[in-house]
Amino acid sequence: MSTLNQPLPPIRSGRRARGSGLWNRSKLYIVLMLLMLPALASLLVFTYYPQFGAIKYSFYNWDGDSTVEFVGLKNYMEAFFTDAKFWTSFQLVLILLAANIVKMWPAIIVAIVIHRLRSERWQYIYRVLFVVPMIIPAIVSLLVWKSFFDAGNGALNVFLNATGLMRVLNWLDKVMSGLSATPVATWVRNDFMIGGLHGLWWMVVLGMVLVVVRMVSGSIFRGRRLAGGRMISSAAMTLLISAPVIALLTCVWPSNPIGAFEAGSLGYATPAWLGNQNLVIPSIIFWGFPWVGTVGVLLYLAGLQNISTDVYEAADLDGVGSVRKLFYIELPLILTQVRINLIFLTIGTVSDYGFFLLLLGPDGGPGGKGMVPGLYMYQSAFIEQRFGYACALGMILCVILLFITILYQRYVKVDK
Repeated sequence: MSTLNQPLPPIRSGRRARGSGLWNRSKLYIVLMLLMLPALASLLVFTYYPQFGAIKYSFYNWDGDSTVEFVGLKNYMEAFFTDAKFWTSFQLVLILLAANIVKMWPAIIVAIVIHRLRSERWQYIYRVLFVVPMIIPAIVSLLVWKSFFDAGNGALNVFLNATGLMRVLNWLDKVMSGLSATPVATWVRNDFMIGGLHGLWWMVVLGMVLVVVRMVSGSIFRGRRLAGGRMISSAAMTLLISAPVIALLTCVWPSNPIGAFEAGSLGYATPAWLGNQNLVIPSIIFWGFPWVGTVGVLLYLAGLQNISTDVYEAADLDGVGSVRKLFYIELPLILTQVRINLIFLTIGTVSDYGFFLLLLGPDGGPGGKGMVPGLYMYQSAFIEQRFGYACALGMILCVILLFITILYQRYVKVDK
């Protein structure tokens, strides 16, 4: 009876309850923002502020110290219409992009082989073995590979002479130079010029213009099927894919035999891989053989482990073989990882310069054959003291990489 006679607790009004909940949520947001503040401040000061500084100084004639003169778009005009060396440096980028896309396959195959191992213990052991090289500094790996290409006692020349493969390279030298001397290769490499620019670059420019037209038209006519839209996309992809492939096939080997693989007076050949301007590009392409990257293998393994075992069981019941599993199950289901790795690979290929600087020097090696846009930007800034012009080159690279990333996001479809 005593409990029944006790007064009921007061009922809060709806407005007061809502105000109390809003205050509690506001306190939570304030605490979260305070916790994030150090990271945001560091990001603004050490990441975004230098980048905004680069945008600002790209419009100035700046020597990196005190000489600051506003020149407007002069740096950009020089880069686009006067500086042929900057755009020539992209030729090596096109070659490396085509080569790197081919070099992605060994990592994919190795990841699939490890994934298909039935023993979980051996899968773990192989994963550990692929992680171990990550603790080795990249500069050590670079110096080891540089000694590998040494003309005198380099491991590559010793191996090629001992196995007789040097004679095979001497034969290939004559065959490849013959292919490079064909009228088609000569036309693509030297004669296909439009308005002072190499024809390969006009293929890239036209492909990019078609992509922009397709994207803009898709935004304007959203919800409608644009006539010829698929044809425009196909033409753009054909041009953008063909340019690096043609550059790889026609611009790597010279039209005359190199003659570096012929046996000398000592009875064996000693080609200077990084000292011969005709062998610099093949050496860079061969770099890292057998091209099984640690990060790539682990990235693909993570995607493969997300594939349900039910998919494999259904494939086994239908009698699907190993090769068909590769092309119909595994590759389509790891396209997300392939796209991510492709984006990182492209960004690294277009913007990297440290590798080429340590390997070939600021001039890009003999004949400037190893000159890439990032290295040319470094040369403009730290050798020629043209920091403002280097900032403009960096902004151009930034726009190009942004466009390529959008291209991958739009056309490398992940349909599961």
